[in-house]
Amino acid sequence: MRSWWEAVLALAVVLALGAGLFFFSGGTLGQSTTTTPVVVDTEAAARGEALATQLGCLACHSTDGTPGVGPTWKGLAGSSRPLASGESVVADDAYLLNSIVEPAEQVVAGFDPIMPPDYGETLSEQEISDLVEYIRSLSS
Repeated sequence: MRSWWEAVLALAVVLALGAGLFFFSGGTLGQSTTTTPVVVDTEAAARGEALATQLGCLACHSTDGTPGVGPTWKGLAGSSRPLASGESVVADDAYLLNSIVEPAEQVVAGFDPIMPPDYGETLSEQEISDLVEYIRSLSS
């Protein structure tokens, strides 16, 4: 029969091996470490940047990660966003488009639903697409 100290020693060895595997895997055991680069249409992104400036979007949304009245656009595309409803959503192209067209539908937690609600009526599909491309460019 093993003594208690042999059991403790065996447990310590198992824990040390597990910690070593975790450390040498970069702390990502069981997680994918590959990311898909964001491919951006630079011409559309440039048009989107000009439109965002013209519309005054940057008065509320920062492009450098600093806090503002609205969520920052830096790193937004592809990220998981907690919503005021308690749900979470990935900021994919569909989410970005919907957030421009129906901004009160999925409000990010910690922010008020104060974005102008009429961009879906006043902007063309191309302009909305250009804005989405500009936001995507800030995550590449």
